[in-house]
Amino acid sequence: DAMQIVELERTLKTFPLDEPVSIDGESVYLRVDLDGAELGVHFLESVTDQQLQDVLQLGFQSAMEFDAGWALSSDGNTLLLTQWLPGARDWTQVSEALEQLLNQVEVLRTLEVFTSTKTEQNSSRDEQRVRSKLMKGE
Repeated sequence: DAMQIVELERTLKTFPLDEPVSIDGESVYLRVDLDGAELGVHFLESVTDQQLQDVLQLGFQSAMEFDAGWALSSDGNTLLLTQWLPGARDWTQVSEALEQLLNQVEVLRTLEVFTSTKTEQNSSRDEQRVRSKLMKGE
């Protein structure tokens, strides 16, 4: 376990700031500012108005479980899931938040599948079932 932690820290030290890096197939970035850093994931590229509406509806339950929230990229084309980390200066200080953010993305992507592959009525039932499990911590 200690070896894994050392290896993780070594890897994190190589990641650039303010540029996306690929972690577990996700495009993740850390944008450092004077009093902290924004940790973010590119959740959905070329987002449409309908996708934005669907994902925002799904995200409310997730916000109860996790600390990250939604944002749009400066050009308005990419839906981001972001978290502000006060005092963070580099990747080595955000490993726990990074793991939580990637877990949140995994949950949200599962929910998104329901809305894009099922009928509206089935989607609502499936979404309610998954939301119920999230609330119970299953």
